[in-house]
Amino acid sequence: MQNFTTALAAEHIKKRGTGIYLWSVILGAVSPLIWIAVMFAQEGENKDAGIPYNYYIKFIESCLDPFAGFFFPLLIIITVSRITQLDHKNGGWQLMETQPIKKTSIYFSKFLVVLFSNLIAIGTLVGLSYLGGYIATFFLEVPKSATFEFAYAELFWLVARLFLASLFFTAFQYILSVLLPSFIWSILIGFFLLLAFIFLKAFNVTPDWYPLELLSKMASYPKGSQLGYWVTYSETASFLLTIFTLYIGFEWYKHKSIKQAFAGNAKRFGALAGVTVIVIGLLVYTLWPNTTKPHNRTVVTGTINGEHVPQNIYLMNTFLNNDTLAVIPVKDNAFKYVFDKKLPLIKYVLVFNEMLNAPILVSANDSVDVEVNFYKKGQDVKVRGTRLPEEEFNSKENFSGSAVSYYIQENIFMDNPEFITKRLVSDWKSAMSESTSFKTIDNYVPKKDFLDKSKIMGTIEYLNLWNTFVKKRALMYPGEKTVETEDIKEMKKSVPLDDEGLLANQAYFDYVKSQLIALDKRDLDENSKTLAAIAKLKPGSFKDKMLFYQLNNSLKDASTTADRTTLLADYSNGFTDKKYYNNTIANNKTIESLGKGMPAPLFSATGIDGKQYNLADFKGKYVIIDVWATWCGPCRQQSPYFDKLADKYQKENIKFMAISVDKNIADWAMEAKAKTKKVLQLHINNDELFGKQYNAGTIPRFILIDPNGNFVNAQLPQPEDKIFEKVLRETLGLAEEK
Repeated sequence: MQNFTTALAAEHIKKRGTGIYLWSVILGAVSPLIWIAVMFAQEGENKDAGIPYNYYIKFIESCLDPFAGFFFPLLIIITVSRITQLDHKNGGWQLMETQPIKKTSIYFSKFLVVLFSNLIAIGTLVGLSYLGGYIATFFLEVPKSATFEFAYAELFWLVARLFLASLFFTAFQYILSVLLPSFIWSILIGFFLLLAFIFLKAFNVTPDWYPLELLSKMASYPKGSQLGYWVTYSETASFLLTIFTLYIGFEWYKHKSIKQAFAGNAKRFGALAGVTVIVIGLLVYTLWPNTTKPHNRTVVTGTINGEHVPQNIYLMNTFLNNDTLAVIPVKDNAFKYVFDKKLPLIKYVLVFNEMLNAPILVSANDSVDVEVNFYKKGQDVKVRGTRLPEEEFNSKENFSGSAVSYYIQENIFMDNPEFITKRLVSDWKSAMSESTSFKTIDNYVPKKDFLDKSKIMGTIEYLNLWNTFVKKRALMYPGEKTVETEDIKEMKKSVPLDDEGLLANQAYFDYVKSQLIALDKRDLDENSKTLAAIAKLKPGSFKDKMLFYQLNNSLKDASTTADRTTLLADYSNGFTDKKYYNNTIANNKTIESLGKGMPAPLFSATGIDGKQYNLADFKGKYVIIDVWATWCGPCRQQSPYFDKLADKYQKENIKFMAISVDKNIADWAMEAKAKTKKVLQLHINNDELFGKQYNAGTIPRFILIDPNGNFVNAQLPQPEDKIFEKVLRETLGLAEEK
């Protein structure tokens, strides 16, 4: 140990004047400084979702991507090259070896200096994040949901994981710089690894063991393991690869050549073989993907915390909103339901109240756990269990980023069908590959049943794009034919047209619909063709669901009572299961009651001053209503647009009102008092009756009523949409603005 400390002291003497630790401070400070600038540039844009978070930890996490993705690797490249070049000059390595210092001390003392440099950079990142965040609180508005306690444990593991993730790249760059006397080559190789990572990442083909991928994963998952482990599999892999790399590098350095290091005698070769087998074995075990084990039953459990705990929650089919599969009682803020029947693998929804629901993926022998936290201005829902990898994969899907989707949407290259077709097929193949390469931060992959369905749904997305492309070309180039290539035909063959489980997805319904009416050349609208085609399907559950969805959409789109009556007469008897018929009749009654010209149900509400109001009080005026709640994030986002329009049209014959459905009246009153007086702030007296009569199942909801108390529009678009104001001006008889 004394030999090693002597070598380490000598390294610190030699590095004087090199600025190695100064560069650590500089490059560690860049990301926090950039983020401070971003915070000031985005002042007023950050919305308070109402979910508590640690202000300083979030600040650090916001800095991790640029730090781990560029500045930290850059620092490692510079530091390693500088520290090794100090002794490459003038044969310094050979000179040191004549001194009474062991080679292990020489080799590892230099490496330890590099690790000190890494820690200084990480420490600067953390320290400046705390300082910068603290200073920012004096100039920027801090969300009320932010907390400021010093999160010791969270901070320690964030720093530890970042340090572990950096070890492999540091060790790899170190042995290159030790073995290559040229300063330029070690720098070039380091930059090549950095640039290569950017390209590999763009094409989603980065291996798990790639040095910079290990750092990137840590930045992408700053919270670490989702299953409660101290470190993630990528950080474990980084540590194992570091041990192996340092061993290889040291033996190579010690014996001057790779041949002498590992083939000079049987003992060295045996040591190499032993270390390789152990490390590679542990590495394979670490990197080998896992799948969650099936449960012995199908169970949905969870906990609910906060002020809005319901008595019951409902598990529903997402495709058929009225299809309640289970009513689950809540007792002592917890719930549990065991299914006695096999569930198909689709996305269901847990409805906690009329305003909050959580989509969950569940099938036979799955155990799903849901944690719900209600806050004054928001909710936080976490879903864990045997379908965690699948849930995370769904949350990360980003089909809209496809280039060919943009081309077709914007009518680009429409005159070049060969190019669009090739690009569409290429993007599809890339999406199929991505679905099979996905892993969680704990190295879990989706199960085969999900991957099979995911591939089908991914294929459908591209086939729907293809159908849109064909339709557009038929309109733009009526004399030209769009050729269906063998690849497109192969894509179509892979998609079944009668999978009831896939009907939970709108895209699948759209695709099946397109195939059902593909040969119907009659001069009819698409809805009429679809209903006629569905009516010809074989009776059964699949037909019932197709007919239910399409018929209800057609009823909603119908403009008159006579049209809706005709639709019901022609198609409602086509259901095999009467529950679909009954639900359709009930939905039609609701549509009729909310139709234009129908009387709006009277309601009573309480103002901030305690005064009672009734819809009848505003007869003779147009009334426009914003249905909201203090805990509803989208409501808070739309409120400024609504308030702005209230100010703009205050001289017109219209009353703007905001009706809160908050359970906690005190929360509503506190926030309502801070809002503009141009909008009448009310709290509904009977939220359940109001929700039922106005079909207000989700918020925000915007309703327009005429001076006679009749509906003009029971479901306006949101105020940020220009159509909202256009409808408002047309209703008020105002000329269109230019």
